[in-house]
Amino acid sequence: MHQLLNVIKERIPQNGECARLFHGRGKKWEGLEHLSIDFFPPTILITTYKEIESDEKSALVDLLLSIPEISFESIVLQKRHLKNDNVEVLKGEMPAEAFAVEKAEKYSLNLKKPQNTGFFLDMGLGREWLRQHSQNKRVLNLFSYTCSLSVAAFKGQAQAVANVDMSQPALNVGEKNHRLNGIEIDGRKTKFFHYDIMKSLGVISKRGPYDIVIIDPPTNQGLSFKVERDYHKIIRRLPEMVSEDAVIMACLNSPYLGSDFLLNAFKEHAPEFIFQEKMYASFSDMEVNPEEGLKILFFKRQA
Repeated sequence: MHQLLNVIKERIPQNGECARLFHGRGKKWEGLEHLSIDFFPPTILITTYKEIESDEKSALVDLLLSIPEISFESIVLQKRHLKNDNVEVLKGEMPAEAFAVEKAEKYSLNLKKPQNTGFFLDMGLGREWLRQHSQNKRVLNLFSYTCSLSVAAFKGQAQAVANVDMSQPALNVGEKNHRLNGIEIDGRKTKFFHYDIMKSLGVISKRGPYDIVIIDPPTNQGLSFKVERDYHKIIRRLPEMVSEDAVIMACLNSPYLGSDFLLNAFKEHAPEFIFQEKMYASFSDMEVNPEEGLKILFFKRQA
């Protein structure tokens, strides 16, 4: 636990911002690969990917209580290996509402079920890129989930954002996230489309052209989308969706597929888009091999 303590102390955020305090799945700390610890003030979320005994739970609580630099009210344990199990409260009470705060933006969280919270901390650098590069841009956000990338684009003064996802509940949370951040939902600048993306690429293209296209799919979405089967089909359709100097923000979060998967797909299916730069997860310093985590690659269309 001593190495865990040192890592956490180095990552305590300031000003009420959220952060990943520990990322065991990055495989840097032997014996702790099953453990992640996130801080969404005033709640600490511990996520485990295998069963842990009562003494380990107690040791984690004691360790967190021993760090005076962290001010929190509750500790929640999420067991991702047991999808239908209840979330366990280790200290305090389950908050009635929970939020992630990043760069003064506020995002709604769901901590009450053993599933994704609704906000991905690993995408922090991607959101920051959008804040810096979205001014006056028309943005297409494919696989938008709860639309944090859209909020970041609007904070960067985007002209308009179209959010597309096949989950209506996720889009509903996305609308809430826009309202939380004072972004007007008017049907012109801010749009939400409940589409099966692979069956709707023609319709999506006709709503363009777009200056920035974000592609951030799940690795596997059942019959609807599989990265290896379908990603290139979106890439192939990009020329009809975008403006002359558009930028594509292509994301991949499979531990089994590296950046070469996207580089080769663009080279084969959309060679007019030239690779510009690459980013990894916002906590890639806690990963032995960042290529096993989130990869964000940027491609720019050349005339």
